[in-house]
Amino acid sequence: MRRARAGSSPAASAVELGRAVLGVWHLSRSFRGRDQAVLHGVLGVRQLVQAALVARTGSGNAHTLSAAVDAVHGVTMVPLALDPRRRTFALQQVWIATVLTVAEVAVVGRGGRR
Repeated sequence: MRRARAGSSPAASAVELGRAVLGVWHLSRSFRGRDQAVLHGVLGVRQLVQAALVARTGSGNAHTLSAAVDAVHGVTMVPLALDPRRRTFALQQVWIATVLTVAEVAVVGRGGRR
């Protein structure tokens, strides 16, 4: 009997769907020339690629790595928040990264065998 992959759960699918929607939102802001258009473009591509790879792989390790990427992203936004022109953008990204990190960790759970 095959074991279900972590990515095949409804929670995992919801996280990656949310990430893909976020990627599209970032790209739309980039294409409309909004504030921080280049950063929105880069993040949009990253979110879409990350969503596709994690959804495709679906393993607990993929979700753990995805959480680590989100956490690193959040940390890298902290210095950017010191720049008054980028503060709002950076703080939004810290919040988004925190939510995604927690969501990915919740999908994986404790990691023990069940």
